[in-house]
Amino acid sequence: MAQEQNPHAAPYLPLKTFLAALDALREGVPKRIDRGIWRSQSGSTQGQIMIALRFFDLVNDTDEPTMPLLEKLAKADELERKKILKPLVETHYKPIITADLTKMTPSMLSEEMAKFGVSGGTVRKSVTFFLQLAKHLDMAMSPFLTDQTRNSSGKRRPRTPKTPANNNGVPAQPVPPPIATTGSTTSVALKGGGTVTMSVTADVWTMPSEDRKFVLDLVDKIQEYGKVSAAVKPKEKAAGQP
Repeated sequence: MAQEQNPHAAPYLPLKTFLAALDALREGVPKRIDRGIWRSQSGSTQGQIMIALRFFDLVNDTDEPTMPLLEKLAKADELERKKILKPLVETHYKPIITADLTKMTPSMLSEEMAKFGVSGGTVRKSVTFFLQLAKHLDMAMSPFLTDQTRNSSGKRRPRTPKTPANNNGVPAQPVPPPIATTGSTTSVALKGGGTVTMSVTADVWTMPSEDRKFVLDLVDKIQEYGKVSAAVKPKEKAAGQP
């Protein structure tokens, strides 16, 4: 909370959140800016938006909007907004800009950012916001800062689960999912050739009695036919012998 009262505290919110906060004022800028404008945001995010507006002098000490600057920013399209934001960045981050971004390392930038009323983990967030904003405005930066910009804005790749190894250090084969044991399948050979297959996927123990009787009758018929068919084949084979 102390940082929010410091007019020199550097912003440390995501750039997209800051730009969206400006978009929320597109239909009109009230006489006083307060957190209630961004009701969909959390309380902490609302506070971070206010810090950013104060840092760029878009509101005064009593949170009254700086007109017509804030209104122009809110209503401008992307290209025009960039033209307005760039001099604001050059003015309010003047020590950093003067130090020459094209010859700066991430450590040097963090050291400069710590002079803007932030400390601890907030320094890193403030650096991230600045780099995102500088990239958004196509400002020249050293390759070291450019790399950090990519790392801070890119999505983390999901970790690939490691395959456990056995005692010999050889990766173990993944365990296949268990096979469902409910139901059964049986086949019977027809006398004239071919087969008939019956597959039951339901649980016989839980099916209604009418269904169970029907299924069991079919099973009995298949079994009887199978016995007859098995008995006939040896006789046919014997009859066919010379």
